[in-house]
Amino acid sequence: MDIAADELLLELERIELTLDEAARRAGQGCDPEFERRLGAHLRSLRGMLDPDHVPVVADAMEAAERAMNAADPQAPLLMLRICRDNLSALVRRVAASRLRPAA
Repeated sequence: MDIAADELLLELERIELTLDEAARRAGQGCDPEFERRLGAHLRSLRGMLDPDHVPVVADAMEAAERAMNAADPQAPLLMLRICRDNLSALVRRVAASRLRPAA
């Protein structure tokens, strides 16, 4: 797996835009097109990260969908924020490790 740090950070930016939209649309339902977009982000990062990191990505995508489908989105929005923070920290940490020269 030889994905450059900038590719990871670019995908993170795309995901952040999608998660922003999910938060704005919380409680309004998640249409099939948006579900496909969440799935595409998951597949994209699945190919860029180690398998151990994939659950963090999946948690964020699921949290976005739950927030959008919730009748009362307050708690799901909090969970989305936590999952989003975890995802961002993970991707940035992996990207930083790929910038360091091999020892």
